[in-house]
Amino acid sequence: MKLAELQIRQGGLPLRPDQIQRVKQHPTNSGSGKVQDGQRTFNDILNQKVAEQTELKFSAHAIRRMQDRGMHPTQVELDRLNSGFEKAREKGAMSSLILVDEMAYVVSVKNNTVITALDKDAAQGNVFSNIDSVAIV
Repeated sequence: MKLAELQIRQGGLPLRPDQIQRVKQHPTNSGSGKVQDGQRTFNDILNQKVAEQTELKFSAHAIRRMQDRGMHPTQVELDRLNSGFEKAREKGAMSSLILVDEMAYVVSVKNNTVITALDKDAAQGNVFSNIDSVAIV
């Protein structure tokens, strides 16, 4: 199969050799893979971007709710929240309710974002909709 056929079948545009730009090697990095003069390697940058995309964030709404309700999770509780988030993502969840002790967090797994947070009192008698999973950690 020709490259152009493969690209068309995959929805890409065919490449022409005259459109490809050559990348010049940085003079401080001689191709050895070692970093010189404070330059970061491609691998370092890639790992940082992957970590940023998988890092759990709190929405402004969730932060406001936590402040209003006097919720101050410890680092251990945040680690457990992150663990529940990772488990929900591994199972293919899109939106999950994660219960950590007496706190409940509604998390958009696909956006890596805590949407809202509730304490025990606020969660009593509440109906959680638009979630596809629950993680108790």
